[in-house]
Order: sequence, then structure tokens, then C-alpha cells
Amino acid sequence: MINPSQAVLEQLAAELDIPKKVAINCLDPDYLPHIENYGSTQFILLRLMEPEIKLTADTVQELTTKVALFIGPERVVSVHRLPLKEIEEITVKIKKMNQADINKIILISLFFEQVSLGFDNPLTKLEYKLEKFEERMFQMQRTKSLLLEGYYIKRQASAFRKVMKLTVDAVSRLLQRVESAPGKLQEARDRLDRNLFYAEDVFDNVQSLLNLHMAIESQRTNEGSFRTNEIMRVLTVLTIFFLPLNFVAGVFGMNFQHIPLLSHPNGFGYSIALMLVISIALSYYVIRKGWLAHPRTDKDHQ
Repeated sequence: MINPSQAVLEQLAAELDIPKKVAINCLDPDYLPHIENYGSTQFILLRLMEPEIKLTADTVQELTTKVALFIGPERVVSVHRLPLKEIEEITVKIKKMNQADINKIILISLFFEQVSLGFDNPLTKLEYKLEKFEERMFQMQRTKSLLLEGYYIKRQASAFRKVMKLTVDAVSRLLQRVESAPGKLQEARDRLDRNLFYAEDVFDNVQSLLNLHMAIESQRTNEGSFRTNEIMRVLTVLTIFFLPLNFVAGVFGMNFQHIPLLSHPNGFGYSIALMLVISIALSYYVIRKGWLAHPRTDKDHQ
């Protein structure tokens, strides 16, 4: 069934003897992969890759689409919102099989096989994006767009990881209940485990790269602040020296008649000597305070 109406879903619920709410909510966009049992009917919800994915897609709902399976005693019904090529491929495979060999677990295996195959290409593209992101970061191309790119890689990897983890759990439950599971179901489980590993690897790597990116930017900011502080320290020391000297020079440069030493033959020498005394006293004070000392490094502590 493709995008059925509420009336059709209610009729399906009556035929399979399941709660109406289960059938109506099977197209809820927030549903994640899981398995539920309602009497003789088994409900399996899977998520396949969305046929058309936007560049900014970063959630489970934007990256994947739902397929609900109602497995009754006599038939299997699939409900989905969009026409999917994976469903068409399953139909083609069923037509090629011997009808006597087809049973419910075989049909379920085909669906899980398509789910596992659908994540191969998206994960390969995601790993390629991660490699490009890493290259740009170490080529010192650190921009806002680079940080945004890493954010989307992380979000997509997280969404893939969540879907595959829940799908693996669903397959594991099926394998525990079936005595002789088809080879395709076990192959799908192995492929999902492998893709789950790739998704977790991409997530961990991009998380490490983003942390490294933030650490590098923080280091650059700290270095800039240190240089600014060094400049301000030098300017402060120079100001300390020149303020009293400018005061002395200003007093003796005023055009007054009765300032002491203004007309004295040695007045210039006395004023220079006073400035030297002030400079020496200020130098002693600044050095004692440690304002001119170079910041200590790790080597100094060793």
C-alpha cells in the first residue's frame, strides 16, 4: 500500500485483528525501527533511504523513509508513503523464486536485505565527505562553512547510526525466534553490523576533528590575546616612565619668572639629574615588581 487513507488503514486493522491506532500510526514520521506482536500478527517497522535527499538533511526523518510490515497468518502487507525502488526489487525477486519456497521469513529477509544494501552508498559518500573535511582543516582552511560542514557530517552519521542500531536489534530478535534462519537474513545482519561500525567510526572521527578544530581556534585566540597583552604591558611601562618626566619638563618649560632654578646657570643640569633620579627609581620599582620579566615557560618550571 502506498500512502493509504485512514479508512483503508482501519479496514486493514480489522482484517488483521490489530488495534486501529497501530495501523493508523504506522506512517508516523517519528517511528523508528522496531518489532511488535499483536496476537497472530507481527508488526515490523523499517526505514529505507529517502529517494531524494537534500544537502542539508541531517535527521532520521529527512534521510530515511518508513516501511511498515504487517505479517499476518496468511499474508504480508507493506505500507509506505512513497513509491520505492527497493519494494520493486523485492517484487521482482519474489517473482523469480519458486513459489513453494516462499514463506514469511523469506519475505522478511528480503526487506532487511534491501535495508542493509540501501546504506552502503550513503555511508561511502559520508566517508568521502569526512576525508575532504579533514584535508581542508589541516590545510588551514578554517572557515564558518568548514565548521558547518563538519556539523552536518556529524548529524548524518548520528542519524545513520541510530537507524542501523535499532535495525540490528530487530534482526537479532528475529534470529532468536527462528530456528533455521535464511542465509539472506544473516547476511543482512552482518552487513548492518558492518555499516553500523562505519557510521560509528565516521561519527567518532568527525567528533574528534571538530574538537581539534575548536582547540586550534582557541589556541589562535589565546596567542592573539597574549600578543595584545605584551604590547599593552610595554606601553604601560613606557607610560610610567614618561608621565613624571613630562611633568618635570613641563614645569621647567613654563614661561614663569620666579620658578626655582629657572634662571640658575646650572638649572638645566639639575633638571636632567632630577629626571635621571626619577628614571632610576622607577626602573628599580618596575623591576622589583617583575613587570618587565618574561613570562615563564614549561622549560623554566623544569
